[in-house]
Amino acid sequence: ETELAILRGRVDGLEARVGELEATQFSTTTKLKGTTHWAFGAAKYHGQGSKGQAATNGGTSFSYDLRLALETSFTGEDMLVTRLRSGNMDNIYGGNGVGLFGQEYGVNTGNTVVVDRLFYKFPVGDEITVIAGPRVRMDNMLPVWPSAYPSDMTMDFFTYAGAPGAYNLALGGGAGIYWKSDAFSISTSYLSQDANSSNPNAGGIMTDAAGTSATTQIAYAPENWGIAGAFTYASGAEDGGALYSGNGTPEAVILSASGNTYSYGISAWWTPEESGWIPSISAGWGLTDIPNSNIAGIESATTQSWYVGLEWDDVFMDGNSFGMAVGQPTFVTDLDTKGDVSDDVDGAGYAWEFFYKFQVTDNITVTPAIHYLSKPFAAQDSDGLNALSGLVKTTFKF
Repeated sequence: ETELAILRGRVDGLEARVGELEATQFSTTTKLKGTTHWAFGAAKYHGQGSKGQAATNGGTSFSYDLRLALETSFTGEDMLVTRLRSGNMDNIYGGNGVGLFGQEYGVNTGNTVVVDRLFYKFPVGDEITVIAGPRVRMDNMLPVWPSAYPSDMTMDFFTYAGAPGAYNLALGGGAGIYWKSDAFSISTSYLSQDANSSNPNAGGIMTDAAGTSATTQIAYAPENWGIAGAFTYASGAEDGGALYSGNGTPEAVILSASGNTYSYGISAWWTPEESGWIPSISAGWGLTDIPNSNIAGIESATTQSWYVGLEWDDVFMDGNSFGMAVGQPTFVTDLDTKGDVSDDVDGAGYAWEFFYKFQVTDNITVTPAIHYLSKPFAAQDSDGLNALSGLVKTTFKF
């Protein structure tokens, strides 16, 4: 009887603890996923004008990016995504005024927490999926991202599958739908970056002033390779899917916001079945047509971009990887002018990066990286200005 009384007491205590846990836990259908990147690095400029650039962009900085995602499923097949984000990358890697050294995770919210994503994804039958929300990004509505090159550790330009115009990663309110059968898929989507505005002269959905971005993609992606083509129409506004300074030369960035753009992208990738001497290969090319520019003296323009990325898995140790990429950020290839305006274009420089990722634990990685720009601003063809950046990124996932 004494032993039974002890066991009853233990069971009662266990039931009380389980009840307390159930009362304070998240919904059983919700998962919390967190990621934070810490970036420590600096840049060195060479050539004429390098002292001026070093005075404002060459200092060593230490900054962070934090993402907290709540993923909720009500049926087991749908998904409500709520993502919170904060960061303080007010440097060459992120924030306002960032240049071609900008990183994929480079965000500056001034240490405040913002709602970065809020969308709902659900199936319609076995092969059709619908995505919609007031804070949804273009790639959230794609069934296939056309690259095997890692996006969480690289210069931002290399994360756009070689075509920043077609894959502009516009963020706003909208919806998309895709059909996927085995390896073949077709998707289409529309969003407005001013969807929350009820003023048709300043924003809204499908108005003349809306920051529109509409994308259609066709892809074929078997298990370890794939190819995809995409077309994107974006309205002629800085908030309609125009380039930012981390994706192109200054001239290309200005022109992309000067009129409606029609962008095309072709991307392909392949990964080996086993780790070894052969790397994964990703490549892409993009072209953007701006038929009616609102810049005085310029009638139309064409821009292009391309990249190739390689990654070797399990280098020296299981879980570690080495990668490199090269390409030309978006640059102007053709310019139609009128009057006395010159039709000369700035040309483009090359961007390179090399990284080695140390898998310290299942949840922690440390990644040293080197980035090189042969023409950080492209317009300065004659002064030979170039730049080199060294960066160490630490990532925690939980």
